[in-house]
Amino acid sequence: MRLLLPLVLVLGLLSQAAFAGHPGATWQAKSLPSKSIYGVAKASVGKEMWKGFGLANGTLGCAAAVSNVLRQAGVSSVRSPLVTAMRLQLLRQSNGCLERVIRDGEGEEIDDAVLLKDCQPGDILLAFRDPPSKLNAGTSAHCGIMGQGTQVYTNNWMDGIWTEVEIHQMFDAYPYVRLLRLGAGGQMINGVKTADSDRVKQAGKILNKRAGR
Repeated sequence: MRLLLPLVLVLGLLSQAAFAGHPGATWQAKSLPSKSIYGVAKASVGKEMWKGFGLANGTLGCAAAVSNVLRQAGVSSVRSPLVTAMRLQLLRQSNGCLERVIRDGEGEEIDDAVLLKDCQPGDILLAFRDPPSKLNAGTSAHCGIMGQGTQVYTNNWMDGIWTEVEIHQMFDAYPYVRLLRLGAGGQMINGVKTADSDRVKQAGKILNKRAGR
């Protein structure tokens, strides 16, 4: 419990720092990292991408699998078997990371119109049962990589195999859905700070202190 409280605090800081669909902000049209991530995600279908994190099996291996996809696509600083921790690492990327709210507790399923307006292949999809500022461990979170349209590449929680599914098959059960895109450059976009803001840096300092770095 003593270790969980600082992590929850950090996640709370990050939830305030993320780029979250501000009406005056511009969602970057193109992203070179997304193109590479999409290529690896597509080529990895049928593989056990969750391995290498000490997990007993792949039933809870979605974040581990996405981390391995990102690593193979050249994003080596993101590595965690916990979706909320992986989100933290993504938001701290030196070349920038934008986050958009696709669903924030409303409705019974993901709105395709909202999703398709904002996504491109290679974007990172994160879904939570509780707001992303909470821990959301175990089955309380799921993640994947966007494919074409509403297709998602993700770890199949039944057998631990990286697979391509239609988003509603696995993600409608999560009321809080975020879409992240790497390669934003960390600049101000129409007056809204991207995710390498002061709050994210503060969160990073807290994590490093807890880790004794």
